[in-house]
Amino acid sequence: MKVYLLPGVACDRRLFAGFKLQGLNVEVIEWPVISPEHSLADIAGMISDRIERESDHVLVGVSMGGMVAQELAMITRPRKVILISSITGPHEWPPLLHVSRRFRLHNLITDLTMRSTWPIRQWWNKGDPKIAKVLFDMAVKQTAQQIRYCAGAILRWPGAKYEGELIRIHGDRDTLLPLRFPVDHVVRGGSHVMMISRPNEIARLVQQELRPVVERSPQSRPLSA
Repeated sequence: MKVYLLPGVACDRRLFAGFKLQGLNVEVIEWPVISPEHSLADIAGMISDRIERESDHVLVGVSMGGMVAQELAMITRPRKVILISSITGPHEWPPLLHVSRRFRLHNLITDLTMRSTWPIRQWWNKGDPKIAKVLFDMAVKQTAQQIRYCAGAILRWPGAKYEGELIRIHGDRDTLLPLRFPVDHVVRGGSHVMMISRPNEIARLVQQELRPVVERSPQSRPLSA
């Protein structure tokens, strides 16, 4: 059994630095370079060749990674898809995203605006400065242009058509994607960046959901507790 991890927009494998799954073969999928016309389905197609689709596998996606995971699942047919701090379509958007799509606010994302507004965002969120630094370093590496293109793809996304097994984990303090829809596991006090702020708790929930899948798979060894 192989587990593929898909990070959120402006993130890379550092998002999963503290996230450990025992007894499983885990691989982080890095985002490809995309263009402004690319959709989330296009991105899924670009990374689909990195998935060993002939073998049992599970997709775990955070935020935008969860959206892409649902598109990718249409290609690779995983045993299960797990969404963390993510959504299944525009019907779950908060008002801010509807406004952003209408007025194309993602076009305001530039290197200048990203760097100048970051301190304000951190003051508003009152987050851990160490986590804030990791998030900023990841965003700078991805570049404002790529973040803008990813944001545009999210705002054009019509929603998922995936009908396979789907597990949802979401924090009740997520201010970017507020919890206004049913999920399988509510993380009390969990924010949108709980994958990096509370990795052990998230790992336990994911491990719990993967145990039945692994036990049914002839390719895998039993998960440790």
